[in-house]
Amino acid sequence: MKAARITFAICLTAVLCTSVIAHEPADVTYFAFGFPAHAVPVADGDLSDWDMVPEFYHIDLGEDFYETVRGIGTDLDFSDINIKNIVGWNEETNRVYSMSSVIDDVLHNKRETPSGHNWDDDVNFLIDADHSGGDLNAGHDLEDDHERLQLEYSTGQLYTALVPPIDGWWLFMYHHDTEFAWLTDGKNTPSPEYLEAGWSRTGESGGPGTYTYEFKVTPWEFLDYQGVGGSTEVDLEVGKIIHIGYVFKDYDTDDSYEGSYDFPPVHDVWKNASLMGDFELAPVDADMFPTAVETDSWGRIKASFFSE
Repeated sequence: MKAARITFAICLTAVLCTSVIAHEPADVTYFAFGFPAHAVPVADGDLSDWDMVPEFYHIDLGEDFYETVRGIGTDLDFSDINIKNIVGWNEETNRVYSMSSVIDDVLHNKRETPSGHNWDDDVNFLIDADHSGGDLNAGHDLEDDHERLQLEYSTGQLYTALVPPIDGWWLFMYHHDTEFAWLTDGKNTPSPEYLEAGWSRTGESGGPGTYTYEFKVTPWEFLDYQGVGGSTEVDLEVGKIIHIGYVFKDYDTDDSYEGSYDFPPVHDVWKNASLMGDFELAPVDADMFPTAVETDSWGRIKASFFSE
């Protein structure tokens, strides 16, 4: 199924002109599944909303990414860990959706600092919605907090989840603790219209089990830590290319992670948006959702008529 990815990319990009900027892998374009408004997934950790998404859209460990830090590389043991991701989007909500499914032989959830960003199994979902690339960690060493926060992860975001929560802590904007509290304070999402996340876990800590993660995120052109008033969104549309990345830390028995499973397979994707993968926003599939496509087309016709 995935062999069709390059052909599909050629067919779409031949019609849709998009900007060119560095990305990884340099010769591959992935696709974000187009959800109609009535079928957008709910970010609650139940992945059944994604069951209809064809395998073509899957981002799989071993095929699309691998371990990048501990020397495991492509010599993967799928009885140790296995991961699948899918990215989706919807034009009406102007939101990007992500799901991840993880099978892990040892679940790790015992970090000593509950508000810490590391030291447990986690998922890190990255997005650079305006496809601008560049250093997301710029300004991290500035002494002035305002100047630092105007630069750090403002043009691209990294959302981190460690579950189940410890003392309520589980969801973070990476490197920011509670500085983006209007989106997440580490325990809650006060503005669900802009950010929602969900998860599930089977199994007990120290034994085998599974994780699921879901995100609904806003495609920020600029994210202001002070609130939505100073933030601007990217207007999503069919054919637009956005940057997406993932980092999964796998802890087993030690306090240091056993592996970092990164998509694309370059570890610095966590801080360099130019290393993220290119995802083209695919249209809603007329064969899968014929009523939704017909309704959308008729809505556009009416809008065009009344604007003349």
